[in-house]
Amino acid sequence: MAGAEGFQYRALYPFRRERPEDLELLPGDMLVVSRAALQALGVSEGGERCPQSVGWMPGFNERTRQRGDFPGTYVEFLGPVALARPGPRPRGPRPLPARPHDGAPEP
Repeated sequence: MAGAEGFQYRALYPFRRERPEDLELLPGDMLVVSRAALQALGVSEGGERCPQSVGWMPGFNERTRQRGDFPGTYVEFLGPVALARPGPRPRGPRPLPARPHDGAPEP
């Protein structure tokens, strides 16, 4: 699995969520699984090519933009893919709380 940040899979069959952490799949859905997630499952080099032997896989469904688990028996391996680095989430303005009064005179 060296050299790739993640792997892309295509759903072959529809899958309805059985648990809250599951991803719903439709045929043709593109799924991305990080190399780190597969390593955490104990998948060895080359094992990403046989998703049916991995079992439940944690990934990202590009159609629904959701993360969750999906059965490896419902997808086919497409190849390595570079994962986009998440940027910082923009935050709206937020007022600062008043400075706590500790009994000392203000500077």
